[in-house]
Amino acid sequence: MNAPHILIVDADILVRTPLAQYLRECGYLVIEAVDCVEAQALLTNKPSAVDIVLADVGGEDRSGFSLAKWIREQFPDIRVFLAGSIGGSVGRAARLCEDGPALSKPYDHRVVLEQIQRLRAAGKGGPA
Repeated sequence: MNAPHILIVDADILVRTPLAQYLRECGYLVIEAVDCVEAQALLTNKPSAVDIVLADVGGEDRSGFSLAKWIREQFPDIRVFLAGSIGGSVGRAARLCEDGPALSKPYDHRVVLEQIQRLRAAGKGGPA
């Protein structure tokens, strides 16, 4: 069984790096991006290398929402879930992500793992 590749998009290295390490210890293959521009470049160059994207929406420009929409249009087989401090953006997130915003910061690594496992169990995000 192949572990899915997870792309974590978060500018905060103190959030991204420990979460990536935790998921690697759980057997997942993790790719990290600091922003949506880097994430789009990674996906454009090798979309088959990513099964699930965890995108932060708490940045100043809220670009995680745009990234989610772009991924759904360009790569419909890649599953996306949004995370971060989204405040008044719940309605916008719900329109872009069928599951709505799933997580808030600071991440509980176990909750992230459960969300990934839920996506996989639903037959989304790569091989089970």
